Amino acid sequence: MYWLSRHRLQLLTVLVMVAGTVLCAAAAGHYAWRRALGTESAQVQRQLQLYGQGLQQRIDRFGTLPQVMALDPDLLQALQVPPSPAERQRLNLKLQRANQVTRTSTLTLVGRDGVAVAASNWDQPTSNVGEDYSYRPYYQQALAHGRGRFYGIGMTTGVPGYFMSEAILDADSKRIGVIVIKIELSALEQEWLNSPDVVLTSDNHDVVFLANRDAWRYRLLRPLGTEERNEMRAARQYADRSLQPLRVRTEDVLADGGRMVRLLDPALPQAMLWQTLALPDEDW
Repeated sequence: MYWLSRHRLQLLTVLVMVAGTVLCAAAAGHYAWRRALGTESAQVQRQLQLYGQGLQQRIDRFGTLPQVMALDPDLLQALQVPPSPAERQRLNLKLQRANQVTRTSTLTLVGRDGVAVAASNWDQPTSNVGEDYSYRPYYQQALAHGRGRFYGIGMTTGVPGYFMSEAILDADSKRIGVIVIKIELSALEQEWLNSPDVVLTSDNHDVVFLANRDAWRYRLLRPLGTEERNEMRAARQYADRSLQPLRVRTEDVLADGGRMVRLLDPALPQAMLWQTLALPDEDW
Protein backbone atom coordinates (compact mmCIF):
# COMPACT_ATOMS: atom_id res chain seq x y z
CA MET A 1 0.00 0.00 0.00
CA TYR A 2 1.30 3.41 -0.87
CA TRP A 3 0.70 7.00 0.12
CA LEU A 4 1.74 10.00 -1.95
CA SER A 5 1.55 13.20 0.06
CA ARG A 6 1.51 16.63 -1.56
CA HIS A 7 4.66 18.24 -0.27
CA ARG A 8 4.39 21.74 1.22
CA LEU A 9 6.72 24.05 -0.70
CA GLN A 10 6.79 27.09 1.61
CA LEU A 11 10.14 26.19 3.16
CA LEU A 12 11.68 25.58 -0.24
CA THR A 13 10.47 28.96 -1.44
CA VAL A 14 12.05 30.65 1.55
CA LEU A 15 15.34 28.84 1.01
CA VAL A 16 15.48 29.92 -2.62
CA MET A 17 14.77 33.50 -1.63
CA VAL A 18 17.69 33.58 0.82
CA ALA A 19 20.12 31.71 -1.43
CA GLY A 20 22.21 34.85 -1.91
CA THR A 21 22.86 35.31 1.81
CA VAL A 22 25.77 33.98 3.81
CA LEU A 23 26.51 30.23 3.81
CA CYS A 24 25.57 29.65 7.47
CA ALA A 25 22.07 31.05 6.85
CA ALA A 26 21.63 28.74 3.88
CA ALA A 27 22.80 25.80 5.97
CA ALA A 28 20.35 26.66 8.73
CA GLY A 29 17.53 26.91 6.19
CA HIS A 30 18.41 23.53 4.72
CA TYR A 31 18.41 21.97 8.20
CA ALA A 32 14.96 23.41 8.92
CA TRP A 33 13.75 22.10 5.58
CA ARG A 34 14.99 18.58 6.26
CA ARG A 35 13.57 18.58 9.77
CA ALA A 36 10.16 19.74 8.54
CA LEU A 37 10.25 17.10 5.81
CA GLY A 38 11.08 14.40 8.36
CA THR A 39 8.20 15.52 10.57
CA GLU A 40 5.77 15.39 7.68
CA SER A 41 7.07 11.99 6.63
CA ALA A 42 6.43 10.59 10.12
CA GLN A 43 2.92 12.00 10.05
CA VAL A 44 2.28 10.41 6.65
CA GLN A 45 3.50 7.06 7.97
CA ARG A 46 1.00 7.21 10.81
CA GLN A 47 -1.81 8.09 8.43
CA LEU A 48 -0.78 5.31 6.09
CA GLN A 49 -1.03 2.84 8.97
CA LEU A 50 -4.64 3.92 9.47
CA TYR A 51 -5.43 3.40 5.79
CA GLY A 52 -3.78 -0.01 5.91
CA GLN A 53 -5.74 -0.99 9.01
CA GLY A 54 -8.98 0.08 7.34
CA LEU A 55 -8.26 -2.12 4.34
CA GLN A 56 -7.19 -5.05 6.50
CA GLN A 57 -10.30 -4.78 8.65
CA ARG A 58 -12.55 -5.01 5.61
CA ILE A 59 -10.84 -8.24 4.64
CA ASP A 60 -10.74 -9.65 8.18
CA ARG A 61 -14.47 -9.00 8.56
CA PHE A 62 -15.08 -11.88 6.15
CA GLY A 63 -12.09 -13.99 7.15
CA THR A 64 -14.05 -16.83 8.78
CA LEU A 65 -17.02 -16.80 6.40
CA PRO A 66 -15.55 -19.22 3.81
CA GLN A 67 -14.57 -21.63 6.59
CA VAL A 68 -18.09 -21.59 8.04
CA MET A 69 -19.72 -21.97 4.62
CA ALA A 70 -17.46 -24.92 3.82
CA LEU A 71 -19.07 -26.86 6.70
CA ASP A 72 -22.60 -26.52 5.30
CA PRO A 73 -24.01 -30.03 4.65
CA ASP A 74 -26.14 -28.80 1.73
CA LEU A 75 -23.04 -27.59 -0.11
CA LEU A 76 -21.28 -30.88 0.56
CA GLN A 77 -24.28 -32.85 -0.70
CA ALA A 78 -24.41 -30.83 -3.93
CA LEU A 79 -20.78 -31.64 -4.62
CA GLN A 80 -21.17 -35.35 -3.93
CA VAL A 81 -24.36 -35.92 -5.92
CA PRO A 82 -25.26 -33.75 -8.93
CA PRO A 83 -28.28 -31.71 -7.79
CA SER A 84 -31.61 -31.79 -9.63
CA PRO A 85 -32.89 -28.48 -11.06
CA ALA A 86 -35.10 -28.02 -7.99
CA GLU A 87 -32.24 -28.80 -5.59
CA ARG A 88 -29.92 -26.44 -7.47
CA GLN A 89 -32.50 -23.68 -7.19
CA ARG A 90 -32.83 -24.20 -3.45
CA LEU A 91 -29.07 -23.96 -3.18
CA ASN A 92 -29.01 -20.77 -5.26
CA LEU A 93 -31.60 -19.21 -2.98
CA LYS A 94 -29.68 -20.29 0.11
CA LEU A 95 -26.51 -18.63 -1.17
CA GLN A 96 -28.48 -15.55 -2.14
CA ARG A 97 -29.95 -15.20 1.34
CA ALA A 98 -26.54 -15.73 2.94
CA ASN A 99 -25.09 -13.10 0.64
CA GLN A 100 -27.74 -10.58 1.63
CA VAL A 101 -26.98 -11.14 5.31
CA THR A 102 -23.19 -11.04 5.02
CA ARG A 103 -23.21 -8.22 2.42
CA THR A 104 -20.51 -9.71 0.27
CA SER A 105 -20.58 -9.26 -3.49
CA THR A 106 -21.18 -12.90 -4.46
CA LEU A 107 -21.08 -16.40 -3.00
CA THR A 108 -20.27 -19.21 -5.42
CA LEU A 109 -20.06 -22.98 -5.01
CA VAL A 110 -17.52 -24.49 -7.40
CA GLY A 111 -17.23 -28.19 -8.13
CA ARG A 112 -14.12 -30.35 -8.36
CA ASP A 113 -14.04 -29.70 -12.11
CA GLY A 114 -13.95 -25.92 -11.62
CA VAL A 115 -17.54 -25.32 -12.80
CA ALA A 116 -19.86 -23.26 -10.61
CA VAL A 117 -22.69 -25.44 -9.25
CA ALA A 118 -24.66 -22.59 -7.64
CA ALA A 119 -24.24 -18.90 -6.90
CA SER A 120 -25.90 -16.04 -5.08
CA ASN A 121 -26.23 -14.08 -8.35
CA TRP A 122 -28.11 -16.90 -10.09
CA ASP A 123 -30.87 -14.52 -11.23
CA GLN A 124 -28.56 -11.92 -12.80
CA PRO A 125 -27.59 -11.68 -16.50
CA THR A 126 -23.99 -12.14 -15.37
CA SER A 127 -24.71 -15.20 -13.22
CA ASN A 128 -21.75 -17.33 -12.15
CA VAL A 129 -23.75 -20.58 -12.40
CA GLY A 130 -22.29 -22.96 -14.98
CA GLU A 131 -19.14 -20.88 -15.53
CA ASP A 132 -15.72 -22.53 -15.52
CA TYR A 133 -13.34 -21.07 -12.90
CA SER A 134 -10.69 -23.78 -13.00
CA TYR A 135 -8.11 -21.26 -14.28
CA ARG A 136 -8.59 -18.87 -11.36
CA PRO A 137 -5.83 -18.90 -8.70
CA TYR A 138 -8.29 -18.83 -5.77
CA TYR A 139 -9.80 -22.11 -7.03
CA GLN A 140 -6.42 -23.74 -7.66
CA GLN A 141 -5.03 -22.56 -4.31
CA ALA A 142 -8.03 -23.91 -2.38
CA LEU A 143 -7.81 -27.35 -3.97
CA ALA A 144 -4.04 -27.50 -3.47
CA HIS A 145 -3.73 -25.93 -0.01
CA GLY A 146 -7.22 -25.67 1.47
CA ARG A 147 -7.83 -21.96 0.88
CA GLY A 148 -7.04 -19.18 -1.55
CA ARG A 149 -6.80 -15.39 -1.85
CA PHE A 150 -6.88 -13.36 -5.05
CA TYR A 151 -7.74 -9.90 -6.34
CA GLY A 152 -8.98 -9.58 -9.88
CA ILE A 153 -11.75 -8.54 -12.23
CA GLY A 154 -14.72 -10.90 -12.34
CA MET A 155 -14.87 -12.53 -15.75
CA THR A 156 -18.66 -12.92 -15.77
CA THR A 157 -19.59 -9.74 -13.89
CA GLY A 158 -16.77 -7.47 -15.06
CA VAL A 159 -16.62 -6.12 -11.49
CA PRO A 160 -13.26 -6.21 -9.66
CA GLY A 161 -13.10 -7.68 -6.19
CA TYR A 162 -11.17 -9.59 -3.57
CA PHE A 163 -11.81 -13.35 -3.67
CA MET A 164 -11.52 -15.66 -0.66
CA SER A 165 -11.96 -19.41 -1.10
CA GLU A 166 -12.13 -22.48 1.11
CA ALA A 167 -12.02 -26.14 0.12
CA ILE A 168 -14.98 -28.34 1.02
CA LEU A 169 -13.98 -31.74 2.37
CA ASP A 170 -15.82 -35.04 2.25
CA ALA A 171 -15.84 -37.64 5.05
CA ASP A 172 -12.39 -38.82 3.97
CA SER A 173 -11.00 -35.25 4.09
CA LYS A 174 -10.75 -35.18 0.29
CA ARG A 175 -11.18 -31.76 -1.30
CA ILE A 176 -14.15 -32.11 -3.60
CA GLY A 177 -15.05 -28.49 -4.25
CA VAL A 178 -14.62 -24.88 -3.25
CA ILE A 179 -16.80 -22.14 -1.77
CA VAL A 180 -15.81 -18.68 -2.97
CA ILE A 181 -16.79 -15.30 -1.61
CA LYS A 182 -16.11 -12.05 -3.43
CA ILE A 183 -15.75 -8.71 -1.67
CA GLU A 184 -15.99 -5.45 -3.55
CA LEU A 185 -13.67 -2.71 -2.31
CA SER A 186 -15.03 0.17 -4.39
CA ALA A 187 -16.61 1.71 -1.27
CA LEU A 188 -13.15 1.99 0.24
CA GLU A 189 -11.93 3.91 -2.79
CA GLN A 190 -14.86 6.26 -2.38
CA GLU A 191 -13.79 6.93 1.20
CA TRP A 192 -10.27 7.66 0.00
CA LEU A 193 -11.63 10.34 -2.33
CA ASN A 194 -11.92 12.60 0.71
CA SER A 195 -8.14 12.63 1.00
CA PRO A 196 -6.25 15.44 -0.76
CA ASP A 197 -3.41 12.98 -1.36
CA VAL A 198 -2.96 9.99 -3.65
CA VAL A 199 -3.63 6.63 -1.95
CA LEU A 200 -3.18 3.37 -3.81
CA THR A 201 -2.77 -0.36 -3.24
CA SER A 202 -0.87 -2.84 -5.40
CA ASP A 203 -0.81 -6.63 -5.63
CA ASN A 204 2.18 -8.96 -5.46
CA HIS A 205 2.99 -8.13 -9.09
CA ASP A 206 3.10 -4.42 -8.17
CA VAL A 207 0.00 -3.66 -10.21
CA VAL A 208 -2.10 -0.88 -8.72
CA PHE A 209 -5.66 -2.20 -8.29
CA LEU A 210 -7.11 0.33 -5.83
CA ALA A 211 -6.62 4.08 -6.08
CA ASN A 212 -8.46 7.26 -5.22
CA ARG A 213 -7.48 8.71 -8.59
CA ASP A 214 -8.77 6.97 -11.73
CA ALA A 215 -5.58 7.66 -13.67
CA TRP A 216 -3.54 5.60 -11.21
CA ARG A 217 -5.63 2.42 -11.27
CA TYR A 218 -4.15 -0.54 -13.19
CA ARG A 219 -0.71 1.05 -13.39
CA LEU A 220 2.56 -0.87 -13.12
CA LEU A 221 4.96 0.20 -10.39
CA ARG A 222 7.74 -1.78 -12.06
CA PRO A 223 8.29 -3.66 -15.32
CA LEU A 224 6.78 -7.16 -15.43
CA GLY A 225 8.78 -10.19 -16.45
CA THR A 226 7.56 -12.61 -19.12
CA GLU A 227 6.65 -15.27 -16.56
CA GLU A 228 4.61 -12.77 -14.54
CA ARG A 229 2.75 -11.55 -17.60
CA ASN A 230 1.95 -15.12 -18.63
CA GLU A 231 0.74 -15.92 -15.12
CA MET A 232 -1.57 -12.90 -15.05
CA ARG A 233 -2.83 -13.61 -18.55
CA ALA A 234 -3.63 -17.23 -17.67
CA ALA A 235 -5.54 -16.12 -14.57
CA ARG A 236 -7.25 -13.30 -16.53
CA GLN A 237 -6.60 -11.22 -13.44
CA TYR A 238 -7.24 -7.83 -14.99
CA ALA A 239 -9.21 -8.98 -18.02
CA ASP A 240 -8.48 -6.71 -20.99
CA ARG A 241 -7.18 -3.76 -18.98
CA SER A 242 -4.12 -2.11 -20.43
CA LEU A 243 -1.47 -2.06 -17.70
CA GLN A 244 0.52 1.09 -18.34
CA PRO A 245 3.68 1.88 -16.38
CA LEU A 246 3.74 4.52 -13.66
CA ARG A 247 6.64 6.82 -14.45
CA VAL A 248 8.30 8.17 -11.30
CA ARG A 249 11.62 9.93 -10.80
CA THR A 250 13.12 9.77 -7.31
CA GLU A 251 14.68 13.06 -6.27
CA ASP A 252 15.57 12.33 -2.65
CA VAL A 253 15.52 9.43 -0.17
CA LEU A 254 14.68 10.14 3.46
CA ALA A 255 16.15 8.45 6.52
CA ASP A 256 12.87 6.63 7.25
CA GLY A 257 12.68 5.12 3.76
CA GLY A 258 10.31 7.70 2.34
CA ARG A 259 11.09 9.24 -1.01
CA MET A 260 10.63 12.61 -2.60
CA VAL A 261 9.48 11.83 -6.14
CA ARG A 262 8.42 13.61 -9.28
CA LEU A 263 5.42 12.06 -11.04
CA LEU A 264 5.88 12.08 -14.80
CA ASP A 265 2.94 9.89 -15.90
CA PRO A 266 0.32 10.51 -14.64
CA ALA A 267 1.92 13.93 -14.31
CA LEU A 268 1.56 16.04 -11.18
CA PRO A 269 2.89 19.59 -10.96
CA GLN A 270 4.69 19.33 -7.63
CA ALA A 271 7.08 16.96 -5.90
CA MET A 272 5.43 14.28 -3.76
CA LEU A 273 6.36 12.41 -0.61
CA TRP A 274 6.05 8.66 -1.27
CA GLN A 275 5.58 6.25 1.62
CA THR A 276 4.98 2.48 1.53
CA LEU A 277 3.23 0.01 3.85
CA ALA A 278 3.45 -3.75 3.32
CA LEU A 279 0.35 -5.82 4.12
CA PRO A 280 0.61 -9.47 5.26
CA ASP A 281 1.76 -11.71 2.39
CA GLU A 282 -0.88 -14.36 3.10
CA ASP A 283 -3.67 -11.89 2.34
CA TRP A 284 -2.32 -10.43 -0.90
